[in-house]
Amino acid sequence: IAKKANDHHTGLTRILTLRRDLLKGVSHEPLLVVGPRKLKFFLEAYQRLEDLDMHFFDCKHTTEASLHAFEGVTETNKDHSFLGSPTRSRMQSYWKRPGSPVDNNVVFPILKSLQKVLEEASLEALMSFPVIHCPQAFGVVLRALERLNSVGKVIPGWKIVYSGDTRPCPELTEASRGATVLIHEATFEDGMVDEAIARNHSTTKEAIEVGNSAGVFRIILTHFSQRYPKIPVFDETHMHKTCIGFDMMSINIADFPELPKILPYLKLLFRNEMIIDESDEVVDAAASVAS
Repeated sequence: IAKKANDHHTGLTRILTLRRDLLKGVSHEPLLVVGPRKLKFFLEAYQRLEDLDMHFFDCKHTTEASLHAFEGVTETNKDHSFLGSPTRSRMQSYWKRPGSPVDNNVVFPILKSLQKVLEEASLEALMSFPVIHCPQAFGVVLRALERLNSVGKVIPGWKIVYSGDTRPCPELTEASRGATVLIHEATFEDGMVDEAIARNHSTTKEAIEVGNSAGVFRIILTHFSQRYPKIPVFDETHMHKTCIGFDMMSINIADFPELPKILPYLKLLFRNEMIIDESDEVVDAAASVAS
């Protein structure tokens, strides 16, 4: 899932080509890549150089409104025939609004493929929602199905929300309602609100406030300024349900309750890290101009 198209995407082609090479001679289906339309243009241009062995699906089709439109078609037309359906008329009316795609005969089969992938991964849903950063910036929600453990006890499904780069916004708060984990960017420290607003990013405090207002269980802060190589500056007053994320970090769902207890040890581990020059802000500013 690639949710941002103006930067942070160039490594995707490397992943896709490595997957393609590893699966040579093995029966498989192309990988389904979900992302904003600008990413599609980039990947299609790259595919002129070499095959990426993938199908692309615009994440506009995985917003709540779009998915509800598709659900109506599925319930009304079990054979997936859209002709003559009143639901189809409503759906096409929705999609014919400015900037919306209209070719549901192309979109629907890919959506069915996505649903199949989710089912195989024991996921109930993948949904996108718009956020405030660059044009066509989205966050994503993943919901897992409830399941039975080895003794027959029902284990509730979890819900994970990933903000991407964004300012705090109602869409993000609403998408995060009751989430098990909110992974939220925290590019700027609390004293740099003006800079965060100017660059459409969030401060640490703002990220935590989004999670608290949405009633999430745990918050993982990510995407820190390059001034902080390992760990950002933060006010521990608001960190009772929060943890810091870093590269290659892996967390077992069973350990979510213990995440805030890790913070003092992370601060101790990285206490000697030096602050380096800021450079990601320049990249963000240049990317905003380019988009």
